[in-house]
Amino acid sequence: MLGSKCRGLGLMVLVLTVGLLTGCAYNVGYNSTYLPATEAHSRSDAKVLIYMPAADADWAFTGHPTSFTGGGTTLSIPLGNITQQIAVRAFSQNFTTVHTDNTLKDQADYTVIVQPRVQHFEYAYDQLKNAGFAITPEVWVDLHVKALDAQGKALLDKVYKSGKIEGETYMASASPAEKINAAVHKTLWKLMNDAIADIRVAMH
Repeated sequence: MLGSKCRGLGLMVLVLTVGLLTGCAYNVGYNSTYLPATEAHSRSDAKVLIYMPAADADWAFTGHPTSFTGGGTTLSIPLGNITQQIAVRAFSQNFTTVHTDNTLKDQADYTVIVQPRVQHFEYAYDQLKNAGFAITPEVWVDLHVKALDAQGKALLDKVYKSGKIEGETYMASASPAEKINAAVHKTLWKLMNDAIADIRVAMH
């Protein structure tokens, strides 16, 4: 009897989770609450310019997940803006002066010019690993980061690949796209800080 009740509950959860991921279009954006609290760092007094041409800063991904679950949904996420916002916050923890611009007209005023860009993105809702009883959001992000000094010498030119990153598993959510969005923020934060560590090494 108990087994029947459990199977019935599992079926209801399965129907609910799939139902919430059928035929919907989701729009998400930058959300600072998805990032960790600001940490105390030993900050360099170097001046940093986050350079993102308008086409990169305004770029938004729109597409379906790679998974069967949620395959009928569409996600629109402004990866250019999210990347820029995360870059400013991450670099501001490590350098005293951080500005953004979509041109290089004042390049000589800065110690380091950084150009971050999401080169590849995909996402999925993994229900199979949870035997159909819950969903785990997954994202893959490749972040290309270039960095130059004031004279135009290359300090860094590297693609940081996240591999599969899992977000918070949930049984049902009225906003499944926000679970993906939170995982994107977490992933970009990690990759951006990896790039910062490499840049700081290259500056010495």
